[in-house]
Amino acid sequence: MINKRDIFSLGGLNLVNEMIEMYKTNEDVKVLDVGCGSGYSVNYLSEKGFDATGIDFSEEMINLGKERYKDINIKVMDANNFDFTEDYFDLILFECSLSVMKNPEQILESCKKLLKKNGIILLSDFFFKQTNIYDDTYTLNYWNKLFADLNFQTIRFQDKSQEWKNYLGMVLWEYGELSGLLRGNQNNKINNDIFKKETGYFLVILKKRD
Repeated sequence: MINKRDIFSLGGLNLVNEMIEMYKTNEDVKVLDVGCGSGYSVNYLSEKGFDATGIDFSEEMINLGKERYKDINIKVMDANNFDFTEDYFDLILFECSLSVMKNPEQILESCKKLLKKNGIILLSDFFFKQTNIYDDTYTLNYWNKLFADLNFQTIRFQDKSQEWKNYLGMVLWEYGELSGLLRGNQNNKINNDIFKKETGYFLVILKKRD
């Protein structure tokens, strides 16, 4: 059985490399990876000179990461109960993790408080392509409204739906099934709908406004 939280991230390191490109001339950039799994991206960023921290609600995944990577800064923490100083991080990373957590709106609002002035959120995630008058949760309208309501400036938005399709194909080829992608997810909405509806995937860069 596969576990989505322990296989290579969707799109490889594209999102992380976006971050490196943005901050390659800066020193002492503090990064928080929310939903870091076993810490693959945290380790990669640390090797590139970033002051990277990762959190995940799964003790199993954090323990696995500490076994794999020497001196990695990852810890067990629920994103609904951050234990960090406000105005501390330059950048917060969500690699296909926000939608599978409980209370994503609350989490994103809390992240805004953790960011320094002009701080950045790099986020990749799912969206549902179907909409109806009763429920537009996780559609592009939902995501864009959430970002606007929290007064984030959208710096860049990219539709990565083809990469999502390629990723599912890779998982099926390697593992023969998809159900393990959802194991451990906190959000029943995603669990119930992600393989029932036509699904896309996006990458967005958000900037904290003053």
